[in-house]
Amino acid sequence: METVLSVQNNLNFNGNFYDIFLKKLPNKELNNAVKYNKLGHTLASPHWNRLALGIAAISTQPAIDYFNPRVDRDTATSSALRTLAKIIVCTTVGFAVRGGTYKLVEKYAHAFPKEGSTIFTPKEILNEKNITTKMEKLKLHKNALSTVSALCVMIFTNIFLDAPLTTIAANKLINEFKKKQNNKKMRMQQ
Repeated sequence: METVLSVQNNLNFNGNFYDIFLKKLPNKELNNAVKYNKLGHTLASPHWNRLALGIAAISTQPAIDYFNPRVDRDTATSSALRTLAKIIVCTTVGFAVRGGTYKLVEKYAHAFPKEGSTIFTPKEILNEKNITTKMEKLKLHKNALSTVSALCVMIFTNIFLDAPLTTIAANKLINEFKKKQNNKKMRMQQ
């Protein structure tokens, strides 16, 4: 027989960290649920997810590269700067591509012709009689179509935009860093 653990089980133990933490949280009703639901919907879209991943990467990966104990300082610095350039370029391009495809699908995929264009809406969804089922199918279709479209576009942007822009940005960052280092050395020698 499997034991099922839940938050309720954890709350019964005195001195448990979660017990103490959860008891201190205020227990309030949510007055403006529509506002928070809209915020959740916005943050769940693919382009905002890409931006969140980029922010997380910028805050961690360059530091990991810079403090790598297995390489010398110059190599670690160059690696961290290249990583930073790659994250910035890839996040920017990924955000733009995903956002563009998401907005395109949102604009041209509607459940009813009177709402807007139905170019990207399959006939199976348009012919669905049950409104709830129709809207659920449309939501799934929009998510799948925007994700697949973005992936197809990103095959080309990774080759033709990300790679060259990353090289350009990394070289600029490294050159600027070297200039600052040389200026610093010259000031110390004077």
